[in-house]
Amino acid sequence: MDRKSGDKPEAPRRDYASPVCYAEEFPEYAGVCVTGASVSVELVERLNALLEAERAGAKVLAILGDGLASDSPIATLLKRVQKDEGDNAAVLFQTIRRLNGEASRATGDFVEKTLAIEGLTARLNFVNKGQAWVARKIDEALPLARDDQTRTMLLDMKQSHLDNIAACAALIKSASA
Repeated sequence: MDRKSGDKPEAPRRDYASPVCYAEEFPEYAGVCVTGASVSVELVERLNALLEAERAGAKVLAILGDGLASDSPIATLLKRVQKDEGDNAAVLFQTIRRLNGEASRATGDFVEKTLAIEGLTARLNFVNKGQAWVARKIDEALPLARDDQTRTMLLDMKQSHLDNIAACAALIKSASA
């Protein structure tokens, strides 16, 4: 450097003693999920199973609601539960994508199983069994969810299923009384 022009001399190049940090490539090391990092394949598989079940639930509830008077208590409940199922499917899809997983495009076989049952009351009881199945599967997925956002989503989804089970059971009970 030309010291006469008033420029400061360049600092000598130093090699650092520590290597580059690769922590983001190993999120499990810290016990947290780092946005942009890969996640447990098992968690994504479980979330996809829930996603497929939610799609099937939304579809079967739409079918069961067809032909009912739109202002009937059963139709009102089915529409509300169908909306919950659709909302849950959307949130699951977004969560899987946020976790860098591949979101399933499939729909579960719950539709065919439900429609094979005769009678609306029997079908509604089966829907409740499906809602309880989802709640159990959420409990199984929760230990794999390492980030608060995923855990909160799963807990909210479980509560919506428990609420829908109670509402459907009450409706079935009042209809049979």
